[in-house]
Amino acid sequence: MALPRIAISCAFLALGGLAFAVVGPPEHHQWSAADRFLAAAIAPTPAQAAASPPALTSVTADDVTLRSVAVDLPDRGVTFPGPGSDAVNNNCLTCHSAGMVLNQPEMSRTVWQGEVEKMIGTYKAPIAQGDVGAIVDYLANLKGVN
Repeated sequence: MALPRIAISCAFLALGGLAFAVVGPPEHHQWSAADRFLAAAIAPTPAQAAASPPALTSVTADDVTLRSVAVDLPDRGVTFPGPGSDAVNNNCLTCHSAGMVLNQPEMSRTVWQGEVEKMIGTYKAPIAQGDVGAIVDYLANLKGVN
């Protein structure tokens, strides 16, 4: 019996969710009890993860094959420079390269505040409220309107 294409799509999404669960969220993300249970059930221990990479798998149905892949992304070693950059490096580099942010136009503190709030509210960036002020201060000092 062939699986319908929707089942294949769901399997693909589940593999993506598994990859997130194995890698894990930023440390300041607050997991629910269900999240912790699921992660503990499917994620390898640190020793297991270090011992061997996840096995490559594939799913075939209806003449369509989805294969998992292993990708080693380069570490460009580019971080935000200078004092006060810890909050930006720990939060913003999850989604943005330092170069992308550093090439933004100069903006006022109010606009930078709005950008950080947009990342949290609209894009669900897991930024701790305690880091927001430090991020805005850093960006306004580095790329603020003089």
